[in-house]
Formats: sequence, structure tokens, C-alpha cells
Amino acid sequence: MSNRILVLATCLLALCAPTLRARALDESSDRWYELWIEGSRSGWQHETVSEADGRITTTVEMHLGIKRADQTMEITQKSEFQESMDGKPLRVSLEQRLGPTPISSVYEFQGTTVSVSSTQEGAARTQTLPMPPGDWLPPAAAARYVRQRLLSGAGSITVRTLDPSNGLVISTTTRSEIVPTEVDALGRKVAGYRATGQTKVGSLAVPSTEWFDDAGTLVRAETSIGAMKMTQVASTRARALEEAEFAELMVSTFVKPNRSIPAPRQLQKARYRVSLNEGAIPDVPSGASQSGERVDEATIDVHVDLSMHQSAGEVNREAYLAATTYADKEDQVVAALTTQALQGVRGDDHARAEALRRFVYRHIKQKDLGVAFATASETARTGEGDCSEHGVLLAGMLRAAGIPSRVAAGVVYVDSFSGARGVFGYHMWTQALLDGPNGPEWVDEDATLGGTTPFDAAHIAFATSDLAEGETVSALAGIAPLLGTLRIEVLD
Repeated sequence: MSNRILVLATCLLALCAPTLRARALDESSDRWYELWIEGSRSGWQHETVSEADGRITTTVEMHLGIKRADQTMEITQKSEFQESMDGKPLRVSLEQRLGPTPISSVYEFQGTTVSVSSTQEGAARTQTLPMPPGDWLPPAAAARYVRQRLLSGAGSITVRTLDPSNGLVISTTTRSEIVPTEVDALGRKVAGYRATGQTKVGSLAVPSTEWFDDAGTLVRAETSIGAMKMTQVASTRARALEEAEFAELMVSTFVKPNRSIPAPRQLQKARYRVSLNEGAIPDVPSGASQSGERVDEATIDVHVDLSMHQSAGEVNREAYLAATTYADKEDQVVAALTTQALQGVRGDDHARAEALRRFVYRHIKQKDLGVAFATASETARTGEGDCSEHGVLLAGMLRAAGIPSRVAAGVVYVDSFSGARGVFGYHMWTQALLDGPNGPEWVDEDATLGGTTPFDAAHIAFATSDLAEGETVSALAGIAPLLGTLRIEVLD
């Protein structure tokens, strides 16, 4: 039995760090920033904006590190967004390293559609998607608009833009309560502005406070994600690249319930009351072995019953069978492992799904916390990772076997981990779409659990994802407001 805990902070950081980005306010600029998390210097960000050949290119490079218990994990990302002089999106290139090898993506804007190509270790995947709906601005055009509004004395500014880190998901930033104030810009006091803001990406709303100098250049931003505080500070290259002391984001996010759960790995049925220290709690997903009943804005009762059979209703099976960058079922090694795992397996898809789950548990021999968020093909080759690698590899292998799958993110109760006892820690597992007495139903499969136990009622799901191209992180962002603020009562 494994009690490895996944903290989805890696996904959270990949999603939210870009909301701290400088919005370049000149057509040519070169800026460095320090990134701090919970008072610890955790990385840097470098942004340049340049003009050439009738195009404006905004380049952003970020390096971020976090600790999980005694292990350090580093995330790197670089994006280039090209737009026309009159503010039309042209091309985006993005390279992210969340696992052992980088993932490169290119977005070509073609009128009403966008061609998206993703490449990892030479394997390429291309698809055509619709242009994001509504009016929005690429980064340099958005920056000009914000600057014009800010320097004209506007009390409120709203801008819709696209950050490559989030795929083709539009973010909406509203800045209000804009007031003149004195700001510290690279060690000297200058006149400027302070603004209270909020950035919405999908269902996630991230509050912030920003300070600009008198030219409208961002010099400091403080963002709250749950109880976690992230700060971006204008800096010099030398200072930004100084050695960092990364913040610990696993043990610090454990949730201590009101009472312990005896024999959690054998638990078949449970009822929990979940809430946040302050503010409204998002709806929890229902389906598989879980249902939620809202008590009030701040509280939800969650029922987990492994004998529950809930119809999945209308499901787009193609979406849950698709080969994506993360669930890359067409990879040769993933396909070969799937064939190997199912040799001699008799029975229906329930038996095949369980055989795959047990195989993934055995295949990932190096169970550690040093990988951020690897793809199925990476984990198939390395045999290394924590529960996100178990969950994604199982999802990819289920699809290779013709079984629709998705991942679920939430918490799991463990007796002890990393010096803490009787806590819920952030976790990821897999759900397979299988036939049930009421039609197709989602069935929970946790590949971090060895033996014959595919799942237990000591899990609570807060988000699910079909691992779609460019949308994986956004889909799992519903877990972000819970970090450091979640409360759990064990009712029965």
C-alpha cells in the first residue's frame, strides 16, 4: 500500500504565475522580476517586448521552484506571443518543462480557427480548434490599453487577454480602486498608482494588489491563491538570478480533520462536511462514488459510497478516448505496456481496468515527489513519480485499451506522512468509464494503492479533467482556492 501524496501546486503555479506577469507598457522593453511564495524567494521571470518586421513579440521566461517535504521540484516555461501592430494575434510558441522532458506547443491564429501543434521527444500532434470567443487582446495590445486607461485617470480597467500557459482559455482581469500613491521602484520612491484587481481564468478567480510607477509600469504585484501569497517584484537581472530558497508547499497544505479515520484503506462509505476558512466553496464534482449536497455558500456535505452506481449521463466518449499530450495513448511504449498488462486477462472492462491499475502501481517503482506533472509517455519510460504520474499513466493506458478515462484531483486521508499524522493531503487518481447497472458510470481507480483495493472512501474529489490539449491545468484549477483554507469534518 502506498501513502504517497500529490500536491497539485505544480499545476496551480503553472496556471497562476502568469497572472503576475508584467504587462509590457512600451513597444520595446526588457524587465526582470523576482518571484516570491509565502515569503521565500522561489524563482524569477524575464520579459521582453520587441518590434520587428511589422510584428510585436512579447517573450516571457519563468523559472520557479517549490519544495515538497524534503524534495525540490523546478518548473520552467518560455513563451513568445507575436501580434500585428494593430493588435491581431498571429502566433504563439510555448515550451513548458513540468516533467523530465519539455513540451513544445505552437498556436497559429488563422481567422476563425487556431492550429495547435504539440511536440514532445519528437512525437507531434496537431489539431484545429475554434478561435476563443468574444473580444480579447493579445499581450502588447492589452498592455497599451491598460496604460492608456491608467494614465487617463480611470478608476476601473477591465481587459480580456490570452496567456499561452492556459491554452486557448481567455483570462479577464479587472482592476478597480485605482488610486495615486508612492511606490518603491527598484529601490527609489516614485509617484505611481495602486490597484485592487481580480483575474478570472475559467472557474478560478485570483485576487491581487498591484503597484505601477508613474509611467504605468508594473513594479510589484501581490496575489492570493487560497491562503498562499505570491509576490512579483521588479528587479535587476543580477538580483533576480540570485540563489533562491524555495517555499514548502506540501506539508504546509495538509488538512487536519476533526477526528481520525480508522483503517482508511478499507473504508467503503463516509460522509464529510467541507468548507473554507473564509469565502464560498466551489461545487464539488458528483459522479463515480461521490455526491455533494450544498449546505450553504460556504459548506458542502460530501458523500462517498463505493457501492453507489450513478449514471454518467451523456458523455462525449471521444473526448475521454482522445490521444492528448498528457494522455498520449498512441505512444509506442504506452501501447506496449498496455498490451503487456492485459496479457491473459479475461473478463469485461472492469477486469481490464483493474489489471491496468495494478500494472501501473508495479511499473512506477521509484515513487517520489521530484516530478512536477509528467505525461503518460514520460512515466512509461522512467517508471518514476507520485500520484499525478500514476493517475496520468493509467488514464493513457486505459485509453490505449479502448476505455474512456479522466483524472480526478482532490484529497486523500492517510494515517501518517512526512511527520504528520491523521491528515488529508492533495492527491490525484483516475476514473474509468465502465458499464454499470444504470448504464455507463465513472469508476474510481487509484493506481497508488497496491494489492486488490482499487479505491476507498477516504478520498474526496474537487475537480476532474479529460486531459484535453491546452486545458488540463485550467480544468484542475478549481483546487487552487482550497490550498491552506480547506476544512474537513468527518461526519460518519
